[in-house]
Amino acid sequence: MPPKAKFVNKREAERDDSEDELEELDLNATYQKDMVLFCIDAGPSMHQINPSSGTSNLYVALRAAASLMEKKLISSPHDHVGVMVFNTSDTVFKSAQPGEYYRGSHELLTVRQVNVPDTFNIKSLLKQAEADPDHLRNAFPPAEKQMRIDWALANAGVGIVAAANAGSKRVFYITDNDDPHPFATDPKSTRARKSSLEKMAEFRKLGIRIETFFIGTEESPFQVNKFYADIFEQYDDDDDDDAEGGLQAPKVPKGFHASTEDLKGQEVRRHLWDSAIRFNELESDVSTRETPKRVVFSIRFELGTIGSGITTENGIMRSNVWQIGIKGYSLISKTTKGNPVKVLVDEECGELKEVVTHQHYIDPTTEKTLTKEQIVPAFQFGKTASLRGQVRFQGDELKRIKSLGMLPSLKLLGFKDRSELKFQDNVKHAYFIYPSDIEYRGSKKVFAGLLDSMVRKDKIGLGLFMPRQNVTPVFVAILPQAEEVVKGQQVAAPGMHLITLPFADDVREVPDAVFNNPPAEAELHQVDAAKAVIERFHKSKPFNPDHYPNPALNHHYAVLKATAFQEPLPETMDDHTLPQYDMIRKRTAHLISAFHDEIDKDDRVRHASDTATATSSGTRERTFENDKEILKMYKAGKLSSYTVVDLKGVCDFYRLDKKGKKADLVDRISAHIEKMRK
Repeated sequence: MPPKAKFVNKREAERDDSEDELEELDLNATYQKDMVLFCIDAGPSMHQINPSSGTSNLYVALRAAASLMEKKLISSPHDHVGVMVFNTSDTVFKSAQPGEYYRGSHELLTVRQVNVPDTFNIKSLLKQAEADPDHLRNAFPPAEKQMRIDWALANAGVGIVAAANAGSKRVFYITDNDDPHPFATDPKSTRARKSSLEKMAEFRKLGIRIETFFIGTEESPFQVNKFYADIFEQYDDDDDDDAEGGLQAPKVPKGFHASTEDLKGQEVRRHLWDSAIRFNELESDVSTRETPKRVVFSIRFELGTIGSGITTENGIMRSNVWQIGIKGYSLISKTTKGNPVKVLVDEECGELKEVVTHQHYIDPTTEKTLTKEQIVPAFQFGKTASLRGQVRFQGDELKRIKSLGMLPSLKLLGFKDRSELKFQDNVKHAYFIYPSDIEYRGSKKVFAGLLDSMVRKDKIGLGLFMPRQNVTPVFVAILPQAEEVVKGQQVAAPGMHLITLPFADDVREVPDAVFNNPPAEAELHQVDAAKAVIERFHKSKPFNPDHYPNPALNHHYAVLKATAFQEPLPETMDDHTLPQYDMIRKRTAHLISAFHDEIDKDDRVRHASDTATATSSGTRERTFENDKEILKMYKAGKLSSYTVVDLKGVCDFYRLDKKGKKADLVDRISAHIEKMRK
């Protein structure tokens, strides 16, 4: 029996008044901005220079902040980032009034929307630190006495609460001091620990999440159990303090064993706080959020009619349509480059300002500017351009013609068996719909009941779909999707997919040649030769497009970033979509050659080749089955002896651009072969 769909009441985004605007939505948040505050320790140990890298831990933390800001400028430009350095002798706080914060913190950057000047300032600070290792110590001199951790957390809370609302608020706590308040020497250690626990409880009420980045070395690993274990609820089960020092065994979270022998070498919890792992996860997290999922429409779902209209006591006629609220998501969309902006240099201040364009309609006879009311859309009929041949429509009339008088909604027309939905019925990417109780209370319960029934009976729905105004309604197939949970983790969310169905004129007739010429069957030894090649490249895991970023788009953003920060432009494009020729040659060269030999021996292939040669006229582009001859000519320096037609065949073999003169083709092929040989 399929699992039942469960829809919990989660905070959703407020509806935008404009139906045509794309609205980002995170079902777990009211607002969509991600807010991050770097809370970095600047104690004496953070300023010590690492001999291997020549930099300090404070430099590494600031570099991580600059990297995050750089990536958010492209992936999430509406997010907010701030940087606060604590445990300093100086106090600089910009987002709060005196008396609202504790001394010993330097607010380097208030939490605000990421922008180029702030990022440039952080990068400039890093460049100065690279030239002078003591620059950060002079800019943020460490305090003579350790700042209380609960005070540092309180200042971080003041800095992030003072900013605007956001969907997620996170504090990145970075330090290399694993015991800032030791019991043996600090008389206020107990008070600091207790106050830090209370501060963490306040953060949980405010929805602020603390993410820790604890820096340690191989010689001196970070001992989280000394001070921070109970505060951040992160424990190192590999630390056997009980066996060595006779200390009380640390508290172990539910589900983990305290025996160090069972956990030896596994690092079960270390990934939650170890900076060496967390910085890499942070880099990966930002890169995978380049294309957030968006709500593209918020409409009503009409399920049918309930008798006739109902008149209330006040004489108001209520609708008899049974409807619920839904939101639609575009799970797959093409990411394109942003539109260029025209700018000019302001002569007064010397800054770049965006060019504002205005569109005006001018009467060709009087050369006067026309108002919007004077412009009437019309369709021309006939060959003459006279007024008699023009059929005029008002704006609202055109909308009704285009929308067939339908308002934005999804109307359920009926049901069909799941088997009647064919693969070829899909003409564009589907939308995913999820219920919303904002407009119509109880929508999630009705939606869940309908989903369970469709999944249980193996049915699909048919609907008439109009996502927003000024679009033509289309027929869609409503495909239900049950919730999938693997080991307690949700793999697929419960909901429905809207698959756009083709109209009659969208379906092309199958050519007669397909039916009149039945395909010739391959010999068994030919099938075995092809199967050997395929099996060598078979992967157990499914294809993941996230592993192959768009090279042109990444290069475009790399050029923009380099230009904005006045850095050298990237010389080459990093393209992970190119075939790995060395690996292909190593793993399957002999299998591919064997497959080609089997095909060449077939009489049908030889006959087709002879027929094509006899009927062709002029010079044909040469094709290469392998690159043995090409590499031989390259080593001998005789690539230029090829004709232009042959060189284009070489480019076609390596999937290179075939445009240009002979010299351009030779240089392009030579550069590609050099790249292959490295």
